[in-house]
Amino acid sequence: MVKNIIFARMFDRKAVPWRTLVLIIVPLALLPLVLCIETKESKCGYVISIMAIYFMTEPLPLAVTALIPVVLFPLLGVLTTAETCTPYMKDTIMMYVGGLTIAAAVEHCNLHKRIALKVLLTIGTGVRWLMLGFMITTMFLSMWISNTATTAMMVPIVEAVMDELRKHAENEKCFRSKDENVVLNIPTQNRKESVNTIAIIPNTLVQSSEDSPTNRKEINYKTLNKALLLSVAYAANCGGTGSLIGSGPNLVLKGFMEDTYPKSIELTFASWLFYNAPAMIVCVILSWIILQIMFVGCCTTTDKDAQNVIKNVIQKSYKELGSISFHEIAVLSLFTILVFLWFLREPQFITGWSSLFPYGSGIRDATPAIAVCLFLFVIPAKPSSMKTSPSLLDWKTAQKKIPWGILLLLGSGFTVAEASKKSGLSTWLGSQLIYLRSLSPQVVLLILVFVTSALTEIVSNMSITTIVLPVINEMAVAISIHPLYFLLPVTIVCSFAFMLPVGNPSNAIIFDSGAMTSFDMMKAGVLLKFLCCAIEFAFINTLGSYLFYFDTFPSWANETRSSIYFSMSTLTNSTSSLS
Repeated sequence: MVKNIIFARMFDRKAVPWRTLVLIIVPLALLPLVLCIETKESKCGYVISIMAIYFMTEPLPLAVTALIPVVLFPLLGVLTTAETCTPYMKDTIMMYVGGLTIAAAVEHCNLHKRIALKVLLTIGTGVRWLMLGFMITTMFLSMWISNTATTAMMVPIVEAVMDELRKHAENEKCFRSKDENVVLNIPTQNRKESVNTIAIIPNTLVQSSEDSPTNRKEINYKTLNKALLLSVAYAANCGGTGSLIGSGPNLVLKGFMEDTYPKSIELTFASWLFYNAPAMIVCVILSWIILQIMFVGCCTTTDKDAQNVIKNVIQKSYKELGSISFHEIAVLSLFTILVFLWFLREPQFITGWSSLFPYGSGIRDATPAIAVCLFLFVIPAKPSSMKTSPSLLDWKTAQKKIPWGILLLLGSGFTVAEASKKSGLSTWLGSQLIYLRSLSPQVVLLILVFVTSALTEIVSNMSITTIVLPVINEMAVAISIHPLYFLLPVTIVCSFAFMLPVGNPSNAIIFDSGAMTSFDMMKAGVLLKFLCCAIEFAFINTLGSYLFYFDTFPSWANETRSSIYFSMSTLTNSTSSLS
């Protein structure tokens, strides 16, 4: 895994045993929670604390850490084995399986590469437009397929373009000067002699005939390479927030809401798209502007020859794909159908298609996702030779391309939420956070957004979402604030890991390309993180308030608050009787 490679570089090889020390010391150090307090709340907190530290330090692979509840919750008496294992295959996870499967089909037929190259050809090949083309393409693809796969696909395209630009620059240099001097004809009006003369001047003084020395400068290709790679990583991170299936944290929130508030119908595929797609676009445009200012410069231009080189490289890659095949058309059609089925299942502004069926209210997004996936394994990729043609997606390819470990991470998050609820840990946390009533909800949200965004630089976004959502939810209910007012922006900023290579796989991929340093990422990442968090804060208080009615405390959350207050009063009475 790329992230583990980055960690190996950061730590000396002689320091490898620290992983073993963490594995042993952490459970032993936290044992007083089980031995001294001996309550279900403390036992649940013990398991969650171990997982939190393991998620941060990664002494085990994240997917393996996600399986710890299956062992410890039953042994400590927090949940039964059946109760622990059930959330690992919830309907939300099945929806994600469907999304990942169709994303694997898109990659399998190279449809994503065709879309990327076509967008790049359409937008333009100047420095600014080239970067914008990379960012728009990456953003769009990251809304539907994994950020890691999108980045891994875009990086070779960036490298191919940069290689050709470097060759072009070297050829131009050789053409202009065989040694260290350049021969130039000086116009008659600029000299006193009446005959044409030839002047020899140093090559360093030569300006392009199309460039004015007062307002343009030559391209630094090394810096441009860094800027393009960073643009891909940042667009992938932002793009993953645009749709409900764009990244793991989004689905963690959806599953958490469905479990905790089964009567809530506010967070759907359509409502998520309406809310955060505009914020995503603003963040990407802002990223583009920041990278232009910090790396490319406002005065840099590319000459027409360089633009033609870029265009030729992209056209060559596009032509290598050949004409669009039935395979690609069929996958694109199924993908489009699935998006519409998700969008129109329960859009709230019209009657959804799910109402046409007997159990309409019980139909969720996993049903159309798996239905479309079935067609991927049925429809032949080459209908002209149906007997010998493979299907649009074969199971071997699906097994290889789908990141199954993410499903375990999702499941562990739902299991931890269930354990927190049944053990009473959530109730205890709610009673501890009542004092936050004295603070403005906007102030509380600002604190949560920036703290969570900072943590996601060192902890994977899935892990941090799994840890913080149950806590933040109980706090929201305790102070009578609409839960989504806190949960939605906190979940989204978990994807804003712009500063460090270990923040997420997209950052790790571009860092591992060899053209990047941690300082390069932090230089733009610090400012971008701050501004993107501010944008999310602005959107949740404007568009979010309009879509989700944050000015009222919902009835479905009021039932949870009543149960919390009942449990709190029970705890208080028990404590009084004991004293």
